[in-house]
Amino acid sequence: MKSKVGFHLFLGFLTFLTLTFKGNLIGLFFPLENKMQIFSNLFFTELPYSISLLFILFCHEMGHYLPARFYKIEATLPYFIPIPFDPVGTMGAVISIKEPIRTKLQLFDIGTGGPLMSLILSVIAWCIGLKFSELVEINKFGDASNLLEFGDSLFTYYSGQWILGPYDPKNITILIHPLAKAGWVGLLITAINLLPFGQLDGGHIIYSLFKENYRKWIYYLFIVFLFLGLVNFSWVLWGFIIYYLIKVEHPYVPDGEELNFTRKAIGIFLLLSLIFIFVPNPIHTNNSLLIEDIFRFFQK
Repeated sequence: MKSKVGFHLFLGFLTFLTLTFKGNLIGLFFPLENKMQIFSNLFFTELPYSISLLFILFCHEMGHYLPARFYKIEATLPYFIPIPFDPVGTMGAVISIKEPIRTKLQLFDIGTGGPLMSLILSVIAWCIGLKFSELVEINKFGDASNLLEFGDSLFTYYSGQWILGPYDPKNITILIHPLAKAGWVGLLITAINLLPFGQLDGGHIIYSLFKENYRKWIYYLFIVFLFLGLVNFSWVLWGFIIYYLIKVEHPYVPDGEELNFTRKAIGIFLLLSLIFIFVPNPIHTNNSLLIEDIFRFFQK
């Protein structure tokens, strides 16, 4: 048991390093002029991002782990997934459920705990981080056509306009504080987990709410999802992952006790929140601002 806990802690530590240094991590192994000064500055600059996002990921997985243990279902501690590449530094975290979930009520409680925790914490991190962020004219970056942009959801766009704005995203970009970046990544991870397919959290929730009837229309919803590939090709890749690995339909789980009103309200709230936090064009260059154009169209 100690070795297993040690492995989880080791993955957590590696993820902390990749969150903090990202693609620069490989530079630790090569001789560089002023290397210690460079990495020291980078460490303290990115510390709010790495600590807060790691905490968001941990709380998300605990939101699954604790209900599973409450129902005496064996589950592992979180496996953090370090990725030493810009601009995020991780693929998130997962836990593994070691035995079948016995009822849809248990499935619902285990499925909702994670996204509910990460949604709340990510919103807090984003809003506080925006207070420390600033608006910058895009032309100050010179040739802005290849400037890497973090895309907007309905929530991030309008909260940014409210806290920092109003501003025109065609000419102005947010130089986001690392804490706001952690909130943005946390919201993106939460949104992906809330997609209503297979073994994703959203799949657990929608299956628990609508039961077997949802199998009649879930593939139509999946086809609609694939059209997001016209906005950002990464959604086509996610479509392959969902279809072949995560699956579109949820495995059968017995009905058991009915969900009460509070649980149904929480489930519907989480599914509706996906509309507001989903980012159609997550990470892109500055020559594509489709989502902002759509927002401005509806404001006319």
